[in-house]
Amino acid sequence: MRPKYLLVDEIEHLKSEYQTILLSLMETGILTQTLHKKIRQTQLKTWVFATSNGTRRLSEPLLSRFRVMYLNEYTFSQFYEISIRKLVAEGLSDHAADEIAKSVWEQLPNPNIRNCVQIGHLVKNESNIQMAIADEIQNFKEYGNR
Repeated sequence: MRPKYLLVDEIEHLKSEYQTILLSLMETGILTQTLHKKIRQTQLKTWVFATSNGTRRLSEPLLSRFRVMYLNEYTFSQFYEISIRKLVAEGLSDHAADEIAKSVWEQLPNPNIRNCVQIGHLVKNESNIQMAIADEIQNFKEYGNR
């Protein structure tokens, strides 16, 4: 079975050697594999879709093969609604979800829903939810994402 679509999440983290392989596939439609001094080539008609948080680390030839689309950042109401829904689905109370979503939005320089979920997992069983959230927000500020 040959893949018709290739989905790459956060392509900016792809090592340069793999960017070169991907570029070759996109240019020629041929995937070349070398294993134990044997070369195998496979012809693929594959569409490549990728997400990225920035294009700075991508080679210009690779970047030129994509149609780049920019998305607007979440508004607070969008961020809040999605965070609450996700946190409640993870088993947190409405109150805890509300506290986490608001704290992340207001206190982190680049708030994202992953921050909310990570904090939710860490404070889920805490009795003093505000104190636990404050501790985790401070950890994010000091050490970044884990």
